[in-house]
Amino acid sequence: MYEIPKIPVSVEVTLAQNETISGKMFVTEDLVSAAGNPQLLDFLNDDEDRFFPFESAAGAYRLINKQQVILIRTEQDDSEIREQTPIKPRNMVAHCTSDRTIYGMVYPTLAEESRVSDIINDAREFIAIYQNGQKIILNRQHIIYVNSN
Repeated sequence: MYEIPKIPVSVEVTLAQNETISGKMFVTEDLVSAAGNPQLLDFLNDDEDRFFPFESAAGAYRLINKQQVILIRTEQDDSEIREQTPIKPRNMVAHCTSDRTIYGMVYPTLAEESRVSDIINDAREFIAIYQNGQKIILNRQHIIYVNSN
């Protein structure tokens, strides 16, 4: 049996029903940045599969529907993105379904997309927001409205 090598990535997933699950997502070895960070955004946005594999901290294996994910807290920080862009980060507060409010910084990577409105209107389903330096992956489908300055 042929198996594609996968890297386990520790995360905390919050679902639309307000269930939060700690565990591991699995990404292929080719989805690692030059700094060694798993590229979860690329995995979630570029993989056409509607479900992704997840193993809970309790050991239960699940396939989670991407549309039901509100956010994913990672162990990554903002050091890599700060090195990649000279553009000033922007404050953002996202008011989401299930009475969730997520605040933090978004980092524009292109000069022509330097406003929060450019980032929030991007075609990709998931975006990154950094809360106290910690990377959170946010599903735009669950955002009701955004405040920014």
